[in-house]
Amino acid sequence: MSDTPITVVRPSAPRLFLIDGYALIYRAFFALLQRPLTNKSGENTSAAWGIANFLKRLLTTHQPELIGWVHDAGASFREELYPEYKATRAKLTDELQADFDRGLHRITQLLSAYRMPVLSLPGYEADDVIGTLAAKGVDAGYNVVIVSGDKDFQQLVRPGVWLLNPGRGGPASVEESWVGVENGAQRLGVAPEFVVDYLALVGDTSDNVPGVKGIGEKGAQELIGLYGTLENIIANAEGITKKRNREALLLQLDNARLSKQLVTIQCDVPIELNPEALKVQQPNNDALRTLYVELEFNTLARGIAEGAPAGAPGELGLGLEPPSDATHAAAYVDADDSVTSPPAVVAPAVVLSESGVMRMADATYTTVDTLDALARLIKRAREVPYIAVDTETICEPDAPLAVDAMRAILVGLSIAVAPGEAYYLPFRHRRDDGGGLLTLLTGDTGIAGQRLTAGAPEPVNLPPFDSDALAPLRELLEDASVKKVAQNAKYDMLVLRGAGVTLNGLDFDTMLASYVLDPGRRTHGLDMLALEMLGHTMTSFDRLCGKGKTQLTFDIVPVDAARDYSCEDVDVTMRLRALLEPQLQERGVAELMAEIEVPLVRVLAAMEWEGIAIDREYFSSLKTRFQAEREKVEQAIYGEAGSTFNINSNPQLRAVLFDQLKLPIKKKTSTGPSTDASVLQELADEGHVLPGLLMEYRELFKLEGTYIDALPKLVHPRDHRLHTSYAQTVAATGRLSSNDPNLQNIPIRRELGRDIRRGFVPRSGWRFLSADYSQIELRLLAHLSDDPAFVHAFRAGGDIHKQTAAVIFGVDVADVSSEMRSRAKTINFATIYGQGAHALSRQLKITNAEAKAFIETYFERFAGVRSFLERCVVIAREKGYAETLFKRRRYIPELKERNFNIRAFGERVSANAPIQGSAADLIKIAMIRIDDVLPKEGLKARMLLQVHDELVFEFPAEEEAQLTAVVKREMESAATLSVPLLVETGVGDNWLKAKS
Repeated sequence: MSDTPITVVRPSAPRLFLIDGYALIYRAFFALLQRPLTNKSGENTSAAWGIANFLKRLLTTHQPELIGWVHDAGASFREELYPEYKATRAKLTDELQADFDRGLHRITQLLSAYRMPVLSLPGYEADDVIGTLAAKGVDAGYNVVIVSGDKDFQQLVRPGVWLLNPGRGGPASVEESWVGVENGAQRLGVAPEFVVDYLALVGDTSDNVPGVKGIGEKGAQELIGLYGTLENIIANAEGITKKRNREALLLQLDNARLSKQLVTIQCDVPIELNPEALKVQQPNNDALRTLYVELEFNTLARGIAEGAPAGAPGELGLGLEPPSDATHAAAYVDADDSVTSPPAVVAPAVVLSESGVMRMADATYTTVDTLDALARLIKRAREVPYIAVDTETICEPDAPLAVDAMRAILVGLSIAVAPGEAYYLPFRHRRDDGGGLLTLLTGDTGIAGQRLTAGAPEPVNLPPFDSDALAPLRELLEDASVKKVAQNAKYDMLVLRGAGVTLNGLDFDTMLASYVLDPGRRTHGLDMLALEMLGHTMTSFDRLCGKGKTQLTFDIVPVDAARDYSCEDVDVTMRLRALLEPQLQERGVAELMAEIEVPLVRVLAAMEWEGIAIDREYFSSLKTRFQAEREKVEQAIYGEAGSTFNINSNPQLRAVLFDQLKLPIKKKTSTGPSTDASVLQELADEGHVLPGLLMEYRELFKLEGTYIDALPKLVHPRDHRLHTSYAQTVAATGRLSSNDPNLQNIPIRRELGRDIRRGFVPRSGWRFLSADYSQIELRLLAHLSDDPAFVHAFRAGGDIHKQTAAVIFGVDVADVSSEMRSRAKTINFATIYGQGAHALSRQLKITNAEAKAFIETYFERFAGVRSFLERCVVIAREKGYAETLFKRRRYIPELKERNFNIRAFGERVSANAPIQGSAADLIKIAMIRIDDVLPKEGLKARMLLQVHDELVFEFPAEEEAQLTAVVKREMESAATLSVPLLVETGVGDNWLKAKS
């Protein structure tokens, strides 16, 4: 079975589309089960939302002539044949079943508004109805498309019948995929005519089809390759050479035959094909609009013109005549174009452009490949309120990461000046010069690959980006008075920095706006935002360039296809701003966006560009030390276990811990007793030696792989420094995260982690400054709670944990023992993170009763803290979100859950989010202020890293006193609290010394 995608010839008209309805509804419902969509009345609208967008995408993209939505109609003959059929499917809880039933009712309304024929037949599954109509459709001269992700339908693929997996949007978006006669054997490894035999052998756990246990997928493929049908395999069973397959089949012949009956789709059930009844009709726009308003699908509702009669052109563009070529012909800039404000944004219809790329019908995308055209574009860009910008790149050869702005090469640039008006500037497009791609078009090279032809002329490009001729363009990008909009602007800033330009004037970032509006959503990508807010499905990079080994690099994508792909990005970005900006204002977070998140982008881009150096020789010696230490721990593990075994093998580890040593099982997984970190910690706390050694081994193994081996490989060849990437839109708390490499998770409390920090060094003649907020979250808790005792403890200065201990234990500060202080410190932080008595007892190694007593005493002494935390939960439950000092919101749907554990998690988040989120905001403000003040103070120092509450700077040795004073001043004055902010600083010739 080949993994290389095979091009499938798509069906031509007339086409009959048959939709496996329930399968799509279930997928839409469960896709957002953890964070369901709801309207203001609390109704779960996930399934309706998924189906509404699916129908829009299907009908606008494929424009079928006939269509049928097929449902199951109760039990089928298969349950009579095998009562256990589908019996293992998990039952929904009463609450989820009610949500699903309500969603099903809404989808029924939706199908009615679409005037969509719904088909079912009592006693038969939807599969059988689809199989029968497919057969009759082919006989009647139609090309039949079965719309489903179910592998069972592959048995129906033949000339005239295709299977279309519609894919999905969302965080884990998947492109639609076609199965035809060309690739019918690719997914399962057998031709469509043998799919029922394959399924009979391997079974189907989702439907509880038994199959033949012990044969498996590979065995089934081998047997079918040798003997063909199940009946012929059975006839030759005695002669099967592999003992396991032979014995498994001979012992389970009845299961094999039964399974084939269960998986075979019936193609002769009593239902007629009525082409007239299946013709696609114009939707009832009034009914659709009413339904969308009720469900609060505002974008979809807005896309249907008010008062339009059923079938009038609207957002959905269903069954309409395609626009004329003039609506999507490329044109150059007219210097006399008038300047208008961005129009109101509605979801556009789409058309197939000449380049093969789908695009919005109301858009004009223009290639700018002459200097005259560029001059007109620059003039136009300086006249509009703002422009949207996006870069297209390829990666340097041998770059260790697939997407790395630091090693990206600029290929083209797109600029939008208004919604629907965008321009593409090609710089480095080329003809494929013998790279072998033209011989691989049986693989997946996407839309662009299908356009490549031998002997094509060289693409027309503008002069090189760094040429004198393009100085006006570079000036436009660097001009801060020309406001820019982008999606993930930091990437474009870094790419342009590599090309010699500093992108100034960033005014809005749609990715950041989405994050500020809802930091808890799993993705803020442009594709998802376009689908949810504009109702528009964008062309993905994989769709344009293909996948896998035959994926094209962007520089050999034909310029017209590159234009339509890249211009769509800036066009959508421009349209999204018009929708997102009012939402930021309405929710009171526009200031957070404008004054913290957007200005921080340039700061992070500068830090990433600067990077940090490591001592590669030191890391080489450190590897030798780590290996020796790991081997020492290995031997200790073997000695404690009484035998050698593969420590990295969970089955072998389970056997040693629970079978051989008889340690108590704390938690189980589907494969046996758990050996995760929490289990090992619990066992170690009980006094068992081996679990503690295993945790030490795992830490060594992780540190060696994650840092000691990986960091030297990530050093950039240009400047021999590491360049981490900071993400602003990942942590729901507002904190930054660090990736590739992650420099925020290097452990500092253990010697091994400190050894790694010792390997980070400044450039020759320079030093490091580490500046760390002292107990920032506790100080914020004191300010927010306004607890008199807590506030006094901070104002009194000195050691806050000693001060707290004195209050808790009722002694003078001078009489606080080290044990008292340690316990007070643990309780302080346990309070912030909402830990209960059980977690505290484990940390302090005391009983639950003792831990509970400590917590009660703490809250008696600091009653204002308890009141504040309880108030946070009440407010979050009323509003649906928690809020920081700087108005950052975190939405907490878990508070509405009936499940106690989920709801308790929501309560902990409600109490912690204002504290942790405010701390995140504070250090961001400090970073912006410091970045602004350093050049004003005439300092050469550079900010390199942010690690939670710590900032790391590199500076010439002579700047030490001035830099320390500036950094402390700006960090400590980032906000005015009822207690003082305190910053601790250190200086050294490596990161560890600076932190110590």
